[in-house]
Amino acid sequence: MTCAEFLERYTDFRDGLITAPRELHRFERHLVRCAGCRRYDAAVRRGVLALQAARTIEPSRDFRRRLDARLERERRAAREVPASAGVAVALVVAAALAMLALEGVRRPDVAHAPVLPPVPFPNPVVQAGVPFVSFRDPRASVFAGPEAPDGSVLVEPASAGR
Repeated sequence: MTCAEFLERYTDFRDGLITAPRELHRFERHLVRCAGCRRYDAAVRRGVLALQAARTIEPSRDFRRRLDARLERERRAAREVPASAGVAVALVVAAALAMLALEGVRRPDVAHAPVLPPVPFPNPVVQAGVPFVSFRDPRASVFAGPEAPDGSVLVEPASAGR
């Protein structure tokens, strides 16, 4: 057993909720071998015994008044923004403005692509009896090869060199 596992399950061990003999043996064996966990166990057991032996504590008569005053002071202090928060906000704003100014100065050149000439949309060609629609390119001038069974043909663009 590791110290982390011992500390994680210690409360169940001390309160007697672990009843499996094998688990109890693991805890006891760890206590024998580990001085740090042994000190922890002894301190907790002394504290529990002290709390059990103590009588009921009665607060003083002005306890409630002092408690309310203290809580009000704490609420006021929580509402006040500390000066360091203002400085932090000012630094963030200054950094943002500096970054914005720097980006405004360093504009990268944007490359523009040449505008292509307009091309008319090809007319659809439907072949009777075949549920297939193809588009014949008006710029094409040469048909190469036989027609395929689906009605398509190989088209070479006019700019291909003829």
